[in-house]
Amino acid sequence: MAARKKTARKKTSRKKTSRKKTTRKKTTAKALIRRVDREVAALSKDVEKRLKPLRREIQKAERQAGSEASRLLRQARARLNKVEIKGTADWQKFLRQSRREISKALGQIESAVRPKAKKKARRKKARARA
Repeated sequence: MAARKKTARKKTSRKKTSRKKTTRKKTTAKALIRRVDREVAALSKDVEKRLKPLRREIQKAERQAGSEASRLLRQARARLNKVEIKGTADWQKFLRQSRREISKALGQIESAVRPKAKKKARRKKARARA
């Protein structure tokens, strides 16, 4: 009997799944990046839209504060031009009045600049029962 030749085994080709996965990941990553970019752009527009009125309000407040300060300075200059001082007693009186007025004006400016505090609800005190 003649010996049969063994047929050569064919090598099966390996599946190329790793390549497919990497290409999928790349396209998925690109799509994800595009989606994130769109979301960030939309969020940026929304934030910008909400900030616009606040910026206008801040600019308005700055203008008002500047005009108020210049008005106060004009008034102070006008008052100083009207002051007549004759001797030490007049100086003492002038300094006392000036300190008082400056302190009052600074208090007004401080209260105008300070943010308004929310009113707190008063708590009723519990009556002590005997």
